[in-house]
Amino acid sequence: MAQQANVGELLSMLDSPTLGVRDDVTAAFKENLSSDRGPMLVNTLVDYYLETNSQPVLHILTTLQEPHDKHLLDKINEYVGKAATRLSILSLLGHVIRLQPSWKHKLSQAPLLPSLLKCLKFLDLFPIYKIRKCG
Repeated sequence: MAQQANVGELLSMLDSPTLGVRDDVTAAFKENLSSDRGPMLVNTLVDYYLETNSQPVLHILTTLQEPHDKHLLDKINEYVGKAATRLSILSLLGHVIRLQPSWKHKLSQAPLLPSLLKCLKFLDLFPIYKIRKCG
């Protein structure tokens, strides 16, 4: 529980106007990600990004390495199924893919792919503004 409070404090500091504070907090997150192989921190970062569109969090998420790629793809898949978050989560996925991470080959085997194909199939039938309805 204390660790969750610590993560919450760090998240609020990520959007600090002071560059040094942001750099220190980003480094703390990256260090934590390198030592913790579980999904909790990645899930928290994705949730926070969807709530705030935080650019520092986007940077952390787009530079994730293995094994966190699986956690990120699983969380994106979870949110692709929710109409309220679909556009934002697809935007996040686009940012990640544009950077061509070393694990990009895993996308073809991820459970996310069928969800994306379902959205694309829906878009083929309806105008693009209906993207919120696929899933």
